[in-house]
Amino acid sequence: LSAAPEFTPVTFSVSPPKAGIIKMGMFEKSRQVFRNWDLEAFRDLHHEDFFFIRETELLTLDEHVENIARLVETTNILERVLQQTLIHENEHITEIRWQEGNEVVTNVMLKREDDKIWRSIVIRNPLKSL
Repeated sequence: LSAAPEFTPVTFSVSPPKAGIIKMGMFEKSRQVFRNWDLEAFRDLHHEDFFFIRETELLTLDEHVENIARLVETTNILERVLQQTLIHENEHITEIRWQEGNEVVTNVMLKREDDKIWRSIVIRNPLKSL
C-alpha cells in the first residue's frame, strides 16, 4: 500500500479586509461549531435555500441538519471534521478535503453574499497509488 497523498492548505483573499476588520472564514467558523457542538449554530452557517449534493443524493437544509445531528450522536464525525484540510477559501467558495478509508473526499461549499453556505457538493474518489 502506498501512503496517502499530502494536501497542502492554501488560502486566498480576493480583497483586503476593511479598516482592521478581519473576517473569519467559513472553514474556521465550521470548525468552531464542531469543536463546541451546537446544532443551532450549525444550522445558522447555512442559507435557508441550502442544498447538500452528492453522487446519488440531494438533501434540503432540514435533512442535512438532521443527518449531521444523527452522525454526531452515532459516529466520531466531530473528530473527523477536525482532521479536514482547507484547500481553498475566499468570499465565494470554501473547498475542504479529507481521507475516509480508501477514498479522498472533497467538499466544495458555495456561499451567498450573506456569508452563508448556499450549496455543498461532495465527491468521493478512490485513493490513487503513487
